Amino acid sequence: MVDLRGNPFYLDEAGERWVKETEAAMTPHEKVCQLFADPLMGKSREELIQFLEEYPLAAIPFRAALYGNEEAQDIMAELQERAKIPYLYAGNCESGPNGALKGGTLVASGAQVRATRDARYAYEVGRITGSETSAVGYNWTFGPVGDIYGNWRNSLINTRAYGSDPQFVSDCVEAYNKGCMEYGVVPCLKHFPGDGWEERDQHLAISNNGLTCEEWDKTYGKIYQTAINHGVLSIMAAHFTLPAYQKKLNPQLEERDMQPACLSRELIGGLLRGRLGFHGLVVTDQTKMMGYYGMSRLDAIPLSIACGCDMILGINDIEEDVEAMKAGLKSGIVTEERLTEAIYRILACKAAIGLHRRKESGSFHPGKEALARIGCREHLEIAREASQKAVTLVKNTKGQLPLSPEVYKKIGVFVLSGNVGSLNSSYGQGVQSGGSDQITERILAALKKYGYEPELMVSSVNKGKIADFKAKYDAVMIFADITSFAQTNSVRLLWPHPMSSCYPWYIHDVPTVFTSFNYTNHLVDVARVPAFINAYNDTPETVDETVKRIAGLAPFEGNYDEDVWCGMWDTHF
Repeated sequence: MVDLRGNPFYLDEAGERWVKETEAAMTPHEKVCQLFADPLMGKSREELIQFLEEYPLAAIPFRAALYGNEEAQDIMAELQERAKIPYLYAGNCESGPNGALKGGTLVASGAQVRATRDARYAYEVGRITGSETSAVGYNWTFGPVGDIYGNWRNSLINTRAYGSDPQFVSDCVEAYNKGCMEYGVVPCLKHFPGDGWEERDQHLAISNNGLTCEEWDKTYGKIYQTAINHGVLSIMAAHFTLPAYQKKLNPQLEERDMQPACLSRELIGGLLRGRLGFHGLVVTDQTKMMGYYGMSRLDAIPLSIACGCDMILGINDIEEDVEAMKAGLKSGIVTEERLTEAIYRILACKAAIGLHRRKESGSFHPGKEALARIGCREHLEIAREASQKAVTLVKNTKGQLPLSPEVYKKIGVFVLSGNVGSLNSSYGQGVQSGGSDQITERILAALKKYGYEPELMVSSVNKGKIADFKAKYDAVMIFADITSFAQTNSVRLLWPHPMSSCYPWYIHDVPTVFTSFNYTNHLVDVARVPAFINAYNDTPETVDETVKRIAGLAPFEGNYDEDVWCGMWDTHF
């Protein structure tokens, strides 16, 4: 049975009693519902109340931004007050509370933190996440990211991971955790057993971590073991296989029968619970991802709990999912002992941050004054500081930077932006000249602020005379602000026309600078651009700090990793 007094829960006598008495008083239906978490998107306040009365879930990855922070605060508090057992409210806050809140501060992405080479910014991401999300009612965050960026083709964690150095990743994980817990917000370390080895996206396919056991122990294993030793309360089990350890722990296991971690007894029961000694809450990654479907969902739902996970993230159909779990209990796939153990861990996680005491006192509403913390000046100043430290000059082979506005005034500007694959974005339909309006206006405003005369370049299949191009522009700046989510395994540049006039065909005739505001690996597609900058996000602060450095008004302080060269020899030129 679960040690409620030991690592990571460390409950006192009252907390332990609440867990045991609460579990004992639950009905079989309540216990099954407590094994699930879901965002419940698209529901009104009344619909949320009705749904949760019938299906009292353990957790809600709430989307406050869909309601507005003020209304969300009221809804979240009301649901807590109505609940028999308080909820864990989660946000996906890897880079800051912008992952959950309207107007939440984007502090720094993982790639941005690694560019600073300072784990203090990971702490600030955690601290500001805790500060702003708790002001609305959150108490759980799906972060930090403990993945290792080992494959430049991996677009999923390119900007999310703290880098390729396991020690630095571990330092950042611990710093983030510390910051969150200062506000009673529980971190959820992800994505066990570790993303970054290959390029596939678990949203689209079961992915693989192909390290040997020894290699894993020295890298991902080090990160997880350190966090476990320091008392991390929750870990997310992902849709990755780890064949070396799965075969080591079960020599009879055939490759064709190998399941991802969230469905693997070897990886959850054997490696995470056994070898690493984690006794806290394990939640699956979102089960709507394709990576979860290594078998029928009806079989997978109870197997996730049977193999050692305590909570299932994502509901497909609530009636069917709950019935699948009940069928698994009836058939013995999930034993009563395993069910009790899972419920204990869920309740203990809630008790570890005092939700049982808040339930008794009715103190779930943070108060409207707390909302002033969201996007406050102090937090924005820290975000700007992170931008100042992170903007990275990857190469300047012709010595063209800085481009003084006094010398290079007339600037041709092209913006590649949008969400790859989204039919609702300009990028998915074919990039329009100038990219998305918001980021384009932000870039143009910054260029004008620092004395340039920018002009958006119009994409065409006709390039025209080089002499005319040189007469029109003193320099060209290309900005990429490309994102993608769960629609393509790897993101590459997509130009608006074949042989577009906006291609960097003019690099030998006018100074040219390419800046990325998101992915760090675009050099593979513009290999011989002589000046390349990684800026890591597109906030107004980052755009401003980037242009300031192009103009030579501040130094580039960021650091790049070798993966920026994408394993190509010609990207260095």
